[in-house]
Amino acid sequence: MSALFPPTEELLLPLRVPQYTLMGPGPTNCSPRVMAALGYPLVGPCSSDIRKVMADIRGGLQYVMQTRNEYTMAVSGPGHAAMDCALANVLERGDVFLVTVHGIWGDRASDMAERHGAVAIQLRKELGQVFSLDELETALKEHNPHVLFVTHGESSGGTLQPLEGIGLLCHRYNCLLVVDAVASLGAVPLFMDAWEIDVLYSGSQKALSAPPGTCPISFSPRAW
Repeated sequence: MSALFPPTEELLLPLRVPQYTLMGPGPTNCSPRVMAALGYPLVGPCSSDIRKVMADIRGGLQYVMQTRNEYTMAVSGPGHAAMDCALANVLERGDVFLVTVHGIWGDRASDMAERHGAVAIQLRKELGQVFSLDELETALKEHNPHVLFVTHGESSGGTLQPLEGIGLLCHRYNCLLVVDAVASLGAVPLFMDAWEIDVLYSGSQKALSAPPGTCPISFSPRAW
């Protein structure tokens, strides 16, 4: 390989990455088994072997999400990619999008939904507070949304929103339930099918303790 200028001194040195115990909401430390898996051989996208790999990934995600949804997959990208994937596939221009906001992720979802042409209506609470079923039902009756968005683990406010009963409530009012579980999937019990969640997404680098760059997502039959 020819070059017009020499490499920098840093490029001539061995790569050194310090070992830390990561204590934030993500990324988190990966287990030796996960790190070893990064050294597996590459598989071509047209190979028959890739179908087995993808089926294994889907089966694992279905288990951790506790769902039998056919449309369960890992999307390449950060948690924001999963949020955009979820909203782009359930919202159309002019749809009413009801968002529970008790931290930055509800605000982020509102902004993203509006960019897709939806009408975002916020149901707000202070940091550290969660929403009751009565509060959610009142908002569903008042606004008649197409989609309700809930952040399960709100990392900016340190809250865990109870989900049991919300899906049933949404379907009573002909509304889809989208749940952001980026910071909670793998850390606390979460039952997508039993709790009637229509779209659930997460991030690999949080409680799942995998490298950043992939985001699990699942769509119920009602959502697709």
